[in-house]
Amino acid sequence: MHKTGHAFRVLIASFVVIAALSGCGAQEKNNVDTQGGVGASPTAIESSDGPTNEPEEGGNEPTPVPSSPTVDQREVTIYATDADLEKTLERKVAIPNAGEADLIKSTLAELQKDAGDGSISLWGDVHILSAEVKDGIVTVDIHIPDEARLGAPGELQMIETLKSTLFQFSFVEGIDILVVGEAVESLMGHVDLDHPILR
Repeated sequence: MHKTGHAFRVLIASFVVIAALSGCGAQEKNNVDTQGGVGASPTAIESSDGPTNEPEEGGNEPTPVPSSPTVDQREVTIYATDADLEKTLERKVAIPNAGEADLIKSTLAELQKDAGDGSISLWGDVHILSAEVKDGIVTVDIHIPDEARLGAPGELQMIETLKSTLFQFSFVEGIDILVVGEAVESLMGHVDLDHPILR
């Protein structure tokens, strides 16, 4: 009876050792597959659910993920004046390259900004009510609050910077400036205003 119990324990111990050796062999095979490149481990297969953290061959830089489609840009020149209202200054900006009306609106919005380089926009305090393009004529309807009113040099520079800015577009043949819908003789009483101002 004692011999039978001893044989049974030896048999159980043998099974445990065989099972352990089988597990080690499988583990070693997996390591060879994934590290040696002989076979493909299921974890080494690239998932189609999302990107992996593995760097792509040919460079260490991560591939940028585009957040939105690239907007086509167009460089335009914006004209402003100096502090003494004597010189016309210019700066380049990039705006969306859209249809004619949107191009004019974007350009006018840039015309109202001070660049921070010493140039001054005389259009900053003017309220642009609307801007339309029809048959080559840009009609700009504005309201001039009291703080935007200027003397003769300022009024002249204001008109000149608008002309220089808008006449850079080949489709603009003329500019008609209205004040709250009316074709006035002068914006501020100093400079005569043509309707429209032609090239």
